[in-house]
Amino acid sequence: MSRFSALAFGGVLLLASAVPIRAQCPEPATDPGGFSKVASPSAREQMLPEDGNLSDTTYTSRYFGFALDLPLNAQGHMIMLPLMPERQHALLAIGYQNGGRSGSLTIDAIEPAENVAGFAAEAEQQRYEASASIATPPATMPSGTVQPGAEPGTLQPPTVQPGADGRVPPGPVSSQVGPKVQLALPGYKPLPHFQSSMRNKKGTHTALYWTRIKNYKIGVLVSTNDKEFLQKAKQAMSAAHFYCLQDDGTLTLPDGRLVKPEGGPYQGPTIPTWRADTAIKNKPALQVPPGEVKAGVYRNPALGVEYEVPKGWNVLPANNSGDPPADLTALRVFDFLHACERTLLRIAPPAEGNVASQGRRPAITLRALDPVCLSLRTPALPSDKRTAEEVGATLEMLSEFGQITSSDLLPVSGQLFMVFHGTIVARATVENLAQRMAQVLYVTRHNKMLLVWSMMAPTSAELNALPMIGVTFDGSPRIELRPALNAKK
Repeated sequence: MSRFSALAFGGVLLLASAVPIRAQCPEPATDPGGFSKVASPSAREQMLPEDGNLSDTTYTSRYFGFALDLPLNAQGHMIMLPLMPERQHALLAIGYQNGGRSGSLTIDAIEPAENVAGFAAEAEQQRYEASASIATPPATMPSGTVQPGAEPGTLQPPTVQPGADGRVPPGPVSSQVGPKVQLALPGYKPLPHFQSSMRNKKGTHTALYWTRIKNYKIGVLVSTNDKEFLQKAKQAMSAAHFYCLQDDGTLTLPDGRLVKPEGGPYQGPTIPTWRADTAIKNKPALQVPPGEVKAGVYRNPALGVEYEVPKGWNVLPANNSGDPPADLTALRVFDFLHACERTLLRIAPPAEGNVASQGRRPAITLRALDPVCLSLRTPALPSDKRTAEEVGATLEMLSEFGQITSSDLLPVSGQLFMVFHGTIVARATVENLAQRMAQVLYVTRHNKMLLVWSMMAPTSAELNALPMIGVTFDGSPRIELRPALNAKK
């Protein structure tokens, strides 16, 4: 899984101008009083803005009802983004770097601010009403011809029939034309349409596409120094598909035919915003029992785990995360992690001589993470390496787990462990500055929680020399986990 720097582009999402109507979707049915016939929340209302489908070649937003072919294969090119700010949602992030060539495509959505009625919903309605006397229903026209009633020189996209795959290819994307608004037919609403702007600065091409769906601002940002990638991205956006949104959560064509999205369920390149907000508010990790150490053994009956503390090692205060960061983005990540995670145990060997002033001591930390709170899928089989990589990318995004350079899946006595190797920066102290340390993480799912052992030391040699971890799950035979990536019953 490729990992890039965070891409923030919410500020460049602009208001879209009205465009000619090429296809229309029926409005939800209403009763004589003007209210929806659906009394309870619909399936779509229970979805998250990040809900979509992803295959190696196609992305579909099931919440917003659009799909596009990807300019590069998703496998191996997924980007993990940091948590999004409140009211912003990351839908997709892919990219690559090959020598001096690189390119990325990201999609996000910004929801209306509180107490603001749908951004420009009223303005859109006023434009429709103002144009009622001059607007005409859409007609099927040859590509590039002028529709009757339009201003001279204005090109009108054609109305195109669905293809064999059930998709309706949209017309060309351009911000260079300003066609006259057309009034939607009574009881119908027009499908959206992407507008675009392009920029080239010192060989770096930036293409921005934007539209409005369900009162959200949707933005697609393409950034690359590779003309071939740029051309593929332009073609993908020109052929983007828009569908009608049904109350039961399905997508259909304007004529009512059902659309089945390609690929499997996908909820974006980071934790869905609503789940992050809910976790920070409710702090579910506080419900995890901390366990205790007696006679050299850490026991947590609620989690069904026992861990033998290495002889001679000291038990340290469990809370060692430092002060909350001042940066708002880092603070949001900090608050989210500590809402979903509880540190159960921290241990370290005793300091000898002047070791504390010469460098950081080795240490082992045991944490319990709530995978539901973190929106984490976990592997069920040793072959499920892609899911393990997703777990590693999420841990890396949460910052306190360091930088991960490699991963493995290790089945031991019926227990499947994810093993991550990398480095972590130890916090600075009065005695010494911050120092990068070698680290190995053993991660396994047990009793609905993720148990994470973090073993760290100043050097790889010292890490490999750390004592093994002797752990027992619900009275099962003892398992030994060693820093040098091997384990035995």
